[in-house]
Amino acid sequence: MAIVRKMNTNKLNLFLDIGVALAFVIEMEEHFTGLRNHELLGLAFTIALGIHIILHWAWVVSVTKTFFRKLFHGSRLNYVLNLALFINMLVAVGTGFAISRTLGLDFDIPRSAQRGWQTLHVTSSRLTLIVVALHVALHWKWIAAHAKKYLFTFKLPRRQLPAPVNSPTTIQAD
Repeated sequence: MAIVRKMNTNKLNLFLDIGVALAFVIEMEEHFTGLRNHELLGLAFTIALGIHIILHWAWVVSVTKTFFRKLFHGSRLNYVLNLALFINMLVAVGTGFAISRTLGLDFDIPRSAQRGWQTLHVTSSRLTLIVVALHVALHWKWIAAHAKKYLFTFKLPRRQLPAPVNSPTTIQAD
């Protein structure tokens, strides 16, 4: 009988977040990856983002229910920032699929409107980059603590100092 171990949620979140962040950074440079890879990374990014939201769905529901009940609570800024991030990403992903040329999606967008969709895609992507930076800054303590715990677990060998000399040193005068 095989033993099934449940993965630590924080560990899963950390690795998923690192993957999403790397895909996002690479995807932001379309000229580096080429259009086909840019669009495929966008698709993978969208799936990973969906998984990220599902993993945090209990938090979304909890904060949504209490958002207006209390005058101020710490999750409010986080919630607003995440909402802005979600909307920006929806626009970036939606416009990305709409203007896709290599995924086989055909939305019959008139040529005259293509430029507007592309501008909206680029603008929302750049805004997303700014909001992602704020999101990372807001969660930096969590990221650093869990990166230290799960990524940097190796220990460096301790340096041994030379043994102290027991006898006092005397200088003889001639």
